[in-house]
Amino acid sequence: MKSMFLLGMLVAAVAAPTSLRAETLNLLIWEKYISDNVLKRWTEETGITVRQIFFDNGDDRDRLLADPNSDIDLAILNENITGLYSRQGMLVEVSERTVPSARHSVARWRERCFGYGIPYFWGTLGIVYRADKVETAPVSWADLLAPPKSLAGHVAMVSTYDDLLTPPLIMAGKSASTENEEELKAAFEMLKAQAPSVGTYTYIVTSSQDAAIGDDLHMALAYSGDQFTLSDVTSHPWKYVLPKEGSVLWVDCLGANANSPRRDLAVKFLDFINQPDVAAQNALDLSMPTANASAIPLLPAEMRDDREIFPAEETVAASQFYKEYPASVIQLRKRIVSAVMSIHDTQ
Repeated sequence: MKSMFLLGMLVAAVAAPTSLRAETLNLLIWEKYISDNVLKRWTEETGITVRQIFFDNGDDRDRLLADPNSDIDLAILNENITGLYSRQGMLVEVSERTVPSARHSVARWRERCFGYGIPYFWGTLGIVYRADKVETAPVSWADLLAPPKSLAGHVAMVSTYDDLLTPPLIMAGKSASTENEEELKAAFEMLKAQAPSVGTYTYIVTSSQDAAIGDDLHMALAYSGDQFTLSDVTSHPWKYVLPKEGSVLWVDCLGANANSPRRDLAVKFLDFINQPDVAAQNALDLSMPTANASAIPLLPAEMRDDREIFPAEETVAASQFYKEYPASVIQLRKRIVSAVMSIHDTQ
C-alpha cells in the first residue's frame, strides 16, 4: 500500500501543469531524511520548493530513477548505484567547479560518490531494538538471526539483496559482498531458519508506522541513525547496536539527474545543502553523521563524541564496504531474497 501511495504521489507530480511545477524540485529520498528547517531555509532564499518523494528500498528507488518519465531532479543514492549511474551518464558531475561547496566534503566519503554526488550521510548496518520490550540488549548478529522465542513474530528485516544477506554472511566470517555461490546458499539457510521469527521484510522505519503491525515490532535490521527516527515517529525507546562481529559501512550520496529539465536548479541545491552551516543544521536536526568536514566543528561537542552518531575510527577501519556485483550474482541474491520471503509467507 505504501509503495502504491508513493507512486501515486509521483504520478501526481508528473501530471501537474508545468506552470505549477516550474519552481519545484522533485527529491527522491528516504522518509525523515532531510531537515524541515533546511528545506524552509532553501525556499526562503530561493523561492523554490522541494517536493519529497519517499522510497523505502533501493529497488523502488532504482525503478523510479530508471524511468525517463519520473521527473526526478535529485535523489539519495548509495555509493555503488552512484558509480553505476555515473557511467551511464545519468548524473551531473560534482566537482569544485560545478558545486563549489564540494570542497567541504570529507575526502574519504567524497571518493565513494565517484565525483557524481555530494556525500550526504554515512554510517553502519546493525540492529535496533525497543528497550522497553527487549530485556537483554543484542550484542551479536546471532541475536537477530536466532532470536529468543519471546521475539517470534516481532522481528523486522529488509528485502534488499545486499543488506538482508549481510548478517548471515558476516556471522559466518564471510565477506558481505561475496560472490561465492556456496557461501550465499549457506546464508540462505540461516535466513530460512530465521523466517518464523520475522514479522515483516519491510524497512523498520516504514513498518513501525503501520497500524497493523508497528507496535508488535521489537527488533530489526536497520541503519545507524534509524533509532532516532524510530523513537520520534513511534514514541517508543529504540536503541541501536553494532554487532560484535562487525558490519558494513554505507555512504549516501545526493545526486542530480542529468536528464532533468531543472538540472541547473538541482545543482544549485547540491551546493546549498553542502554549505557547512546548512550541513551542520541538517545533521543536528536529524542526529546523523555529516560527511561535511567543515560542518563537524559547528556541531555540539556531545554530538561529535556520541559513538551512536559518529562511529569510532577503529569501527570505521574494521568495517567493510559493499562492492558492485556482476549481473549473475545480483540475480542469485534476488532469488535468495524471494525464496526467503516465500518461505516466510507460507508459514
